[in-house]
Order: sequence, then C-alpha cells, then structure tokens
Amino acid sequence: MSKLLSETEEGIRTLIFNRPEKKNAFDAELWAMFRDELNLASDDPEVYSVIVTGSANTFSSGVDLNSMMGDGGAEYEEPFETCIDALINFKKPLIGAVEGAAVGGGATILLHFDAVFISPNTKIKYPFSELGLAPEVGSSYLLFQALGYQQAAQLLFQSKAIDGTKYFELGLAKYVGDDFLNQANSYARELKEQSLSSIIETKAILKSFMLEELAKARSMETKAMKKLFIRADRKGGCFFVVERAQAGVILAGFL
Repeated sequence: MSKLLSETEEGIRTLIFNRPEKKNAFDAELWAMFRDELNLASDDPEVYSVIVTGSANTFSSGVDLNSMMGDGGAEYEEPFETCIDALINFKKPLIGAVEGAAVGGGATILLHFDAVFISPNTKIKYPFSELGLAPEVGSSYLLFQALGYQQAAQLLFQSKAIDGTKYFELGLAKYVGDDFLNQANSYARELKEQSLSSIIETKAILKSFMLEELAKARSMETKAMKKLFIRADRKGGCFFVVERAQAGVILAGFL
C-alpha cells in the first residue's frame, strides 16, 4: 500500500501519511511523495485546498532514523529539502488535521501550514536537543516569530512534549477538540466560498514578509546540524542518533 494516500472531494484534496507500522515516520520516499503531491495540488485548477492528516490515529512521529543508516542518509537530503521548498511555496490553503503524535519533522512541518486543527490529546514535540541535533525546516525562526524568544527557547531547549490543548493556547492551532477532522473539512469548505485568486495573492504577500528570514534560518540550521554531526563526543548528533537508530528507536519513542 502507498505510503501517502490522496483523496479529492469537491475541490478539497486530503493527503494521508500512511506508514502505520512506523507511526507515519518519514523516510526519503515519503518526503518525495509528499513533495510531489503538494506540487501537483498547487498546479491543479480543480484543487482549492489541501488537508494533511495521518492514518492509524497518528499524524507523524518524525524522521525514521533507521532509514537513514548506511546509504539511506545520502538519499535523504534531496527529497527532504525539496519537500520543505514545496511546503513553503505552496500557494493554496494548507490545513493540518492532527492527532496522536506530531514529533520532530511531524511537528516542524505544521509551522508551515495555514491552519491547524488538532486533537486535545495529541503530543507535539521538538526533540532536537534530546537527540543532539539542531532544529530544522526553519522551525527556529517560525517558533520565535510566533511565540517570542523565551517560549520558543523552552520548547526547543527542553524537548518536552506538549498536548494539543497547550498547542492551541500558544496560538499555533486554529481549533482544538475531538472533532478536529470534521472541523478542518468545514473550514476548507468555508474557504471555497471565497475567491481562490484573492487567497493566493494574499498568501504570497503574507509569506513575502518572512521568506528572507526563513531562508536564513534554514541555512543556519543546516550548518548547525552538520556541525553537530561531526562532533566527537557522545552527546554530538552523529553518535547520539546512531545509538538510538541501532536500538530501534524512532522519535515517537521519546513521548
């Protein structure tokens, strides 16, 4: 079965991460599939908006560390980076419907969405300091912009999970409740009553205010990640992540 499912109804496309045996963790193939689906939806005149969710009551547990062992690491960077480019450049409404776990990459991609609808019991976690790594996909800048320095620092320094209710209280979600998926679909239908051309132009303007800073943050994060990966001590990213991958641990295990 495909790692990413796609359904379209009345101009609303729903993308479903579908690796339930890995808690919908991302490997290179899933990043590439997500990128391609975003690009297709962005250019499809029949698609008005996209909802992204996960199968098996889980959004995404982040990066599948085991998939990065051996030659997998060399294959990972290009689909990952180009998928984030597709997220940033996606011109139509992008809506998250989130439950279960949203960890690491599963949490950071949500910062690029236009609206997030979340279950109160969802666990959101930015585990980078726990793994000896740096933030990714511009999350350092986006969290700082949304929350201010101290709140962003607490989330990134401590690697502690927060629930969906706290995520909503921080202003990172539009809705929190058990009816999150229906509410996401209702919101998408409401947007269909508006001019898509107007939304596309308005989104481009809003995004233009942060593109330069976002690119700078991504560059700094990449440099920091590479620096951490070549450190020789056991708290450095390379050894720290390898230890966990060899133990069969994926990011969901840190909830």
